[in-house]
Amino acid sequence: MPAEVRGLVVQGGGMRGIYSAGAVAALAEAGLAQSFAHIFASSSGAINAAYLLSEQTDLVAAGYADHLNSESPFIRYWRLNKLVDIDYLIDNILRHAEFPLNVKAVIDSETVLHVVLTEFMTARPFEISSKDVAASDSSGNLLYEVFRATTALPVFYNRTVGIGGKSFVDGGISDAIPLIRAMEAGCTDITVVTTRNLRFRRPRVAGLHRCLAQFMLVKHPRALRLHLLSEDKLFNKTMDFLQNPDIAGVDIRITVISPSDESRLVGRTTRGRAKLWDCARMAREDVFRVLGVSVP
Repeated sequence: MPAEVRGLVVQGGGMRGIYSAGAVAALAEAGLAQSFAHIFASSSGAINAAYLLSEQTDLVAAGYADHLNSESPFIRYWRLNKLVDIDYLIDNILRHAEFPLNVKAVIDSETVLHVVLTEFMTARPFEISSKDVAASDSSGNLLYEVFRATTALPVFYNRTVGIGGKSFVDGGISDAIPLIRAMEAGCTDITVVTTRNLRFRRPRVAGLHRCLAQFMLVKHPRALRLHLLSEDKLFNKTMDFLQNPDIAGVDIRITVISPSDESRLVGRTTRGRAKLWDCARMAREDVFRVLGVSVP
């Protein structure tokens, strides 16, 4: 019998990423941090996964709740040209003078981190792995720019991010839950952390919301506009599969960790410290429940 290949898939979603932050910290607490051959993630989920590989999960939830809350300049509703300051996230939090993300540990890890970005002009997914980064920058500092790109929310952030001659935006747009990528990489035992309840589906933007969105996206490429305004078929197909893995007829073990209580789940731009910490605690509880052990 061939050996199982363990994989981890991590969803982000702006400040909802604190749920997957709490989940990866709990996985580390359960002794599973080094058990995955591959990790696939996009948006803030990719950053959370990096903290798992750098063995710094004590910092990841605090990064949201204590350093990106209402007291920080990260989210400012009146700052229309940069409502979400991704540069602050990368340059002040991930590169923090006292406790920076150890990107060298990430690229040196035996586990391969696969980060999904979205090509700005085509709206297609584009993957950069930790081993790709290691091959071109032995310091690992390029990884910071990869994270800047995969979290670059259109409209909310005022620019694209250039890497290798291409322009990128938020990876969650093109592949929010990169489960199919994990399967194609040969993973046979996959843990999936979602930041939305499994009943959630992305609808097509319609009515007044569509008119407003079209106005806000007027300077964006047509392919990206169409993708953002249409039903996300890949995301919805993935959620269908996670709800009922038997529909695919594949011999792969899927373990799903998703929010158990919608009332405790934060939104994309939630800033309240207490609510953020509570969401991280829910994730920890959910992980230990799924693993079948008592919460310490």
